[in-house]
Amino acid sequence: MPMKNAFRALMGAVIGLSAAAALAQAWPAKPVTWIVPFSPGGPADVIARVVALKLAEPLGQPVIIFNRGGGTTNIGHGMAARAAPDGYTMLYVVPDIVTNPSLHKGMVDPFKDLAPLARMTVQSYVLVANPDFEPRTVAEIIAAAKAKPGGVTCASGGGLMAFGCEWLRTMTKTDILHVQYKGNAPALTDLIGGRVTLLFNLFNTSLPQIRAGRARPVALTGATRGAPLPEVPVIAETLPGFVLVGWHGVMLPTGVPRSIVERLNSAFGVALADPEVTKRITDGYSEIAHTSPEAFGEILREDFAKYARIVRDAGIKVE
Repeated sequence: MPMKNAFRALMGAVIGLSAAAALAQAWPAKPVTWIVPFSPGGPADVIARVVALKLAEPLGQPVIIFNRGGGTTNIGHGMAARAAPDGYTMLYVVPDIVTNPSLHKGMVDPFKDLAPLARMTVQSYVLVANPDFEPRTVAEIIAAAKAKPGGVTCASGGGLMAFGCEWLRTMTKTDILHVQYKGNAPALTDLIGGRVTLLFNLFNTSLPQIRAGRARPVALTGATRGAPLPEVPVIAETLPGFVLVGWHGVMLPTGVPRSIVERLNSAFGVALADPEVTKRITDGYSEIAHTSPEAFGEILREDFAKYARIVRDAGIKVE
């Protein structure tokens, strides 16, 4: 009897490997669905649609965008996690795939339920101040916050920029007051109106206000100085290790055959190198930063640990 059971197990494994090999050889035999866990028209949706058009040629099949927003993106994440690992379902991800588990209960586990495919882009942010706010540098802001607890207010429109305010507060051990808004637009309006003193924000909405003199750039959140404000210092020059960088990437259901993963990653490399795609992304103040699945997996692990630490240090309660 034990011999029979061992034989059956061996045959089952062989059949399973044969089925996976057959799937990989035939793939893709139909369109690929790309779940975007945001509403149509937003930045992620725009990038996804531009990239999807360029994926069709290297894949030989169209890529269909499926918008499924809601549930702090967890609804879309869950759909992808439950999909068959056959290479016909992809998931568009941004850093909330690794920040959500530290903030909310019942989130998809990015390391068990999904697998990395590729990072596509990276972007940093800008810390801007109301022009009438006297401190001009990060060091002067820290000094002002220590001199008058609660006197410095840091606004954010959510997402990683909210982590910026909390990280600035905890790293400097000051009583900077974080004011969180439902979106960047009202936060920027209040900064211009003098109701808050600082704001972590996107370049595309900050630059027109900077050029008009209604907001003043204090520092960038990347690792090094660079466009579009090369003369502005980075926060890490004053606070070593303070690097806040967003990214857009792609994940798959766990268990997709390796050969399909490699073909998909290669197709993204081709699509992201297309001049039309490059222009659209760089016009939005992001950079092309295509990676291997392994490199993206390492980024996910590092960011998960970093943002979990910020949540813990800031005393943010899990909802």
